[in-house]
Amino acid sequence: MTATPTAPTPPAPNPTALVLEIDYLLGVAFATSGPDADQPDWPPQPPRVFSALVASWAARGQRPEETAALEWLEKQPTPRIVASGHSARSAPVRFVPPNDAQSGRSGDKAVLPSLRSRQPRRFPAARPFDSKVSLHWPDTVPDDGTMAALAGCGKRLCLSCRS
Repeated sequence: MTATPTAPTPPAPNPTALVLEIDYLLGVAFATSGPDADQPDWPPQPPRVFSALVASWAARGQRPEETAALEWLEKQPTPRIVASGHSARSAPVRFVPPNDAQSGRSGDKAVLPSLRSRQPRRFPAARPFDSKVSLHWPDTVPDDGTMAALAGCGKRLCLSCRS
């Protein structure tokens, strides 16, 4: 007899809590702790989520109200993560061209992907048992303006999980 992992039961809604829910729409998370890691980094850590919110803020034009909201969020305590377990996808070594080929000459063929040197890379992935992850800040309630600004950043959130 084997046990089947299940997603943790999320806590009951707390009217005095800020909750950010992330849904991995494809059911897979490509995340590592570094370029040499062969195991996925699961669940997403709060600094990675905050970085994604900052990237969303920048893509939306660096609105002042969102700047203030992100500065407010940055001062809050570390959130509690609610996430299911996962199964790791194997990550064999692949040889890929670097993205940062540099050339000092116009027309240098060394910048063409087919002619670039190849570097070993792994692309580990986690397949969570439940695609939703929540970050909970208990006893943390932003004012309406801060909440609206955070929601604006969150709507365009694209969680980038590659190191």
